[in-house]
This record gives sequence, structure tokens and C-alpha cells, in this order.
Amino acid sequence: MTGEYSVWHRDGQGARKRVVRIETIGKTFLFYENQIRSEPYFFGDLVYRGAQGGSHVFGLDDGIKQHPHWELGITGAIPDELSSLLPKAKKPMFSNIGMLLIAFLCLGITYMGAT
Repeated sequence: MTGEYSVWHRDGQGARKRVVRIETIGKTFLFYENQIRSEPYFFGDLVYRGAQGGSHVFGLDDGIKQHPHWELGITGAIPDELSSLLPKAKKPMFSNIGMLLIAFLCLGITYMGAT
């Protein structure tokens, strides 16, 4: 493994981040914490949510159940074994400048339509 990293998990039922150990089995992974094993999750169900406090944060979207507060965070350098399985970071569709231009355009259209 390359570099130091730590994995934390928030299951959405509590606000506490729990430091866990992650184990991969094919295209699935499990969390281990204090001799407790989680249910298996698929890497294909993860979505990249962005950087948060020095961690890369991933959410769970399996298309069946809502998991709005489920989070997997990796602090430090992501190991090569995980980086090939995790979803890639997506650039936002519009940048901040693009959104500002769209807002001014909508404001102009509204102003012209009102007069």
C-alpha cells in the first residue's frame, strides 16, 4: 500500500464518524470495527461527493433504498488497490463563473420581460 491513509464511515443513523478497516472482496467491500463486520457493499453503488476536511467522501446510491447520510471517507493518499475500484471525481457541470453568468442572463430576461 502506498502512503498513510485512514478510513472512516458514517452510517446515517448517528452523527459519529467511526474509524473502520475496509476489506475488499472482488467488487464488494466490508467494514470491520471492533470485531464487528458490516454487510457487503458494492463499489459500483458508490458516488463521489467531494472533498471534506481533508478526506475524499463517497456516498451510497444503490437505487433501492435512500441513504442520504451514509458516508465513506478516506483521509490521506488513497491506496492503489482502492483507487481502481472507487468512482472517479466528477467535475461540476457548471463552474461558479458559469452559474453567475446564467444568473445574470435569467435576471436580464426577467427584467426585459417586465418592462
